[in-house]
Amino acid sequence: MRVAFFGNSQSIFSNRHFKALMDTSCELLCVVDVPVSKRNSTNPAKMNFPDFIGVAHQQGIPVFEPDSPNQKDFVEAIGNLSPDFFIVVGYTNILKEQILSIPRIMAVNFHASLLPAYRGKHPVFWALRNGEKWAGLTIHVMDIGLDNGDILYQVKVRTRRDDSVATLYDRIMPQSVKLVDRLINDAKNNGLQRTPQSEEGASYYSSVHEDDFGLDWSKDAEMLARWIHTSPNQCFCKIKKHKVFFMDVRVIKDVSDMIPSILIRVGRNSCTVTTGKGLLRLYKGQIDNDCIEPMPDICQKLGLRQGELLH
Repeated sequence: MRVAFFGNSQSIFSNRHFKALMDTSCELLCVVDVPVSKRNSTNPAKMNFPDFIGVAHQQGIPVFEPDSPNQKDFVEAIGNLSPDFFIVVGYTNILKEQILSIPRIMAVNFHASLLPAYRGKHPVFWALRNGEKWAGLTIHVMDIGLDNGDILYQVKVRTRRDDSVATLYDRIMPQSVKLVDRLINDAKNNGLQRTPQSEEGASYYSSVHEDDFGLDWSKDAEMLARWIHTSPNQCFCKIKKHKVFFMDVRVIKDVSDMIPSILIRVGRNSCTVTTGKGLLRLYKGQIDNDCIEPMPDICQKLGLRQGELLH
């Protein structure tokens, strides 16, 4: 089975599945990385093994980093390799019809959602942001639509209240990497079973932007805590012209009717803020790009006192 691998060398998601691919009996023809400018990830690589670009260089496997996978010279180069399969994991550029027609068998994508829900970018991030009870991964056939091709395999994982993007990926991937070998073997034995996607329950999400991390204290404390757990030390609010980032939070149930964003308590190890519903106890944070420190220390540095509004 002759395979071309597409991924993002700065993503654990891409690299874990590439590592599993290297343990199969396939012939790896080349690896394709996204351009440097697009190697951001909601689950960046922190691994104790080389990324797939490093492995490819070590083993003399061709490496491609096209600005667009649909440009003529790249399409010709990949076509000349005569691949049976494209395996795409965490590759963020869209493959159009001409290049998708190249593999002898098919192009497949590992998408970290329970399709048809959460088509598009950063599905684990958005699933947690929206408080989904279940998440997972779908291996699907790629076609000219976006994440809407026939389903080959799925794994389903229960989310947890305190999940971050990283912790949820850590529970999805041990199950999904096992499917790499199964995919290769089923393809060899003509055993791939395709199930068309339903449009019922379909949803689409796009890129994550800085504005998505800004906190609005008028929202529900449960939702704000979920956002902070999903992306620790990325969610922020602007206080006295500084960006203050938060992590380590706890929801305090409260039925009193108070104006949101009031700093009602500064304790020894935490501070407590009013929200649109309930209270939010904040334990650690960071001012701009300074070090992470206890919230009472941050309050002291910013001159914040009990009873003040956080703005």
